[in-house]
Order: sequence, then structure tokens, then C-alpha cells
Amino acid sequence: MKWSLLMTHSNSLPSALKIAAEVDAALAQAGLAGPQVEREAIPLYLMFVQEFIDCSEPSPIDKTNVAGRIIDWLKDNPQPINPIIDMLGAQLNEVIELSKAHGTLQDFKRRELLNMHQKVVELLRQSSASLSQPHRDWL
Repeated sequence: MKWSLLMTHSNSLPSALKIAAEVDAALAQAGLAGPQVEREAIPLYLMFVQEFIDCSEPSPIDKTNVAGRIIDWLKDNPQPINPIIDMLGAQLNEVIELSKAHGTLQDFKRRELLNMHQKVVELLRQSSASLSQPHRDWL
């Protein structure tokens, strides 16, 4: 008798496929479905940076030129460096959370992202110090 009650009750629960279909439908409705959505941490971080500086250059921002592109943008749009660094830190945290939620953040990718972000921050601080010092041409 108890077994038959258990079998009757389990049929009322949604199947794993039904739950997956509902999740897919919700993602599609929110515009988050499909291959166009970036789920990897470093490309997502670079995409956020590119959107932030409104980069219209034909070559995309990549790991090797991200700091240089931000510095070039700051030369054209002078701003205090600390709010920029704070914003990059907030984006870093958001990228980590999104990548965790998508299940794409392995430990080595997280370390690579954190190292890249730290290098960007260091280069921005160095650049800010050199840009804020007056240039003296004594010769």
C-alpha cells in the first residue's frame, strides 16, 4: 500500500527534462539563451571592459591589450583612476558570480582572471602616476 502511494506521489513531481525545458524557456525569454551569451570568465570580463570604454576600434580587447586600451581611453577621457579601478573590481566580482552560476569557473581560470585583473590595476596605477606628473623638458 505504501509503495503505491509513493508511486502515485512521484508522478506529480516534474521530470528533470521538464525542469530543464522550463529553465531553457525562462533563459530564452530573458534573452540569455543561445551561443551569443558569453559564459567564460575572461571573455566576459573583457566584454564588460569593452562596453565600459565604448570601444569602437575594429580590433577587440584581449588579455594582452586590455590595460593599454583603458589607458588610451583615459587619455581621451581624463578621469580619476580610483573610481575606474573600483568599477573594474565590481565588474570582476560580477563576472566571477556569473561564471559560477553558469558552472564555467574552474579554479585555474579564476586565478588567471584574478591575475589579469591585478596586472590591469597595477598598470593603471603606474600610468596614472606618470600622467599626473608634469613633464619637464629641460633640454
